[in-house]
Amino acid sequence: MAIIQDAATGKTARVNLDNSISVHSISISEAEHATDLGDSYNINSGLITLTTAGESGILYFKNNEDRNIHVDHIVVILGPTTGGSATDTTHIRVYSDPTTGTLISGAVDASDVQNRNIGVTSALDALAYKGATGNTITNGDVLIESLVAPNSRELFDIDVTLPKGKALAISYEPNDSNTSMKCMAALVVHIEPIL
Repeated sequence: MAIIQDAATGKTARVNLDNSISVHSISISEAEHATDLGDSYNINSGLITLTTAGESGILYFKNNEDRNIHVDHIVVILGPTTGGSATDTTHIRVYSDPTTGTLISGAVDASDVQNRNIGVTSALDALAYKGATGNTITNGDVLIESLVAPNSRELFDIDVTLPKGKALAISYEPNDSNTSMKCMAALVVHIEPIL
């Protein structure tokens, strides 16, 4: 007869009459567990004002961690547009693995990278760049596209994994008559556990 025993406490597992092991467990998501461990982060572009209607790179993020980074959510925040109407939409694009464009070559650090566990001071090994009006993303594939109304906040559950060295970028293209629109973008990410 085999016995399953905890070497630290000496406690043994209980086998029920139907030959199953009796357990008491608490289940949380991988993302929640990563937050508990200090491996979950918010990456925020900060406030950007778009003064044209063309496509502009808003946020670039590249994983330099040895482990995969899982992107759980993208948050799109758009203020009201000047020159457009409340019914005009902004074209949102998320690019997979871009490597060129002025969003990258003219890099401005997105200094607002925060650990989601407030009691932990560990930092994320990644590149995060804030965009501006006219910043370009000249390669990479469009992974996700959407239309979002001005003066709104949208949360996209995207479920994307970035291995070490891989990146994504977000661009906004306001309506044709925009002359001023305040906006922000944010990523909610966690470092995947070693299995």
